[in-house]
Amino acid sequence: MIAGFYMQIAENRANNDLGHKLSLLPQFLQHKIAAKRQQLDVHLSITGNLLLLKLIDHFKLDLKLDDLGYGPYQRPYFDAGFDFNISHSGNCVICCGTMEGKIGVDIEVIKPIDINYDDYFTNTEQQNIRAAQNQQTEFFKYWTRKEAVLKAVGTGVYTPLLAINVSSDEVIYKGEHYYLSPLEVGPGFAGHIASTLRQDIYIKKAEV
Repeated sequence: MIAGFYMQIAENRANNDLGHKLSLLPQFLQHKIAAKRQQLDVHLSITGNLLLLKLIDHFKLDLKLDDLGYGPYQRPYFDAGFDFNISHSGNCVICCGTMEGKIGVDIEVIKPIDINYDDYFTNTEQQNIRAAQNQQTEFFKYWTRKEAVLKAVGTGVYTPLLAINVSSDEVIYKGEHYYLSPLEVGPGFAGHIASTLRQDIYIKKAEV
């Protein structure tokens, strides 16, 4: 099963407990997060890691954030047969994980766009986006599908979005199958989960 927790940070959020929340994380994460310039980015990063702790507890795993390792593309991982992924956009952050296979997750705020589709989407994807009743929503549907797959692959932004075709719910990339599922975190957001195995999905809003 894939499980996930997400949280939306209120605009009138209180910052007086950020120091306490930051102190719950290992020193190496505290230093990375404290270096961020925007207060919202700090809040989102802290929240993402606390959601990861909640996910670890959900799976009843004996893991600590100190156990994190990082792959060649800086993708965090545990040596425990447990795979996870974190994404945030706007005021929302989500953390998903599984004990079976690899997983990638991406959420994006749906907003006006002004980019060249040719740089990111295959001909089939471009046709589907342009034929949609709401091209803006369709654009972010395909964008999050691509990002989710590449985060499951482990390369993320280091692989061009044009390198994969996500016009169907099953994607084959370098001989590996990835299965796509839509993700709902609230109005105004698009999101997808990619996994190397078909699984039931449990997603819940949380507070940390």
